[in-house]
Amino acid sequence: MADSAKNNDTALEWLKLKTDKGRKPDYQIRAEMEDVGNKFLRKFKENPLVPIGALVTVGFLGVGLKSMYDGNRVRSQMMMRGRIAAQGFTVVALLGGLFYQGMAALKETEDDTSETGLK
Repeated sequence: MADSAKNNDTALEWLKLKTDKGRKPDYQIRAEMEDVGNKFLRKFKENPLVPIGALVTVGFLGVGLKSMYDGNRVRSQMMMRGRIAAQGFTVVALLGGLFYQGMAALKETEDDTSETGLK
C-alpha cells in the first residue's frame, strides 16, 4: 500500500516541478482562459479531420435517410455504405490525432526532464 503511494508521488513529480518554478500547467492555463467556442477552434486546429469526418458522416446519413423515405433503395444503400466509410475515416483520424498528441507530449516531457536533470 505504501509502495503505491510512493509511486503515485513519483508520477506526479512533474506537476510539482512546474508549480515550484512558478508556472501553472498548460492545461490549467488553457482551462482558465478558454470558452467553449475557443476550445472548439483550438481542437479543430489540432485535428481538423475529426469534425470534417463527423460532418461528412452526418451528410451521408441525411441523404441516405431521405432516399429511404423517397423509396430509392439503391441510393439509400449506397449512402449507408458511405456513412460507414465516413465513420471509419473519423475513427482513424481520431486515433491518429491522439497518437500524434501523445508523441508530442512525450517529447515535451523528455525535454522538461533533460532541462531539470531528473530521470
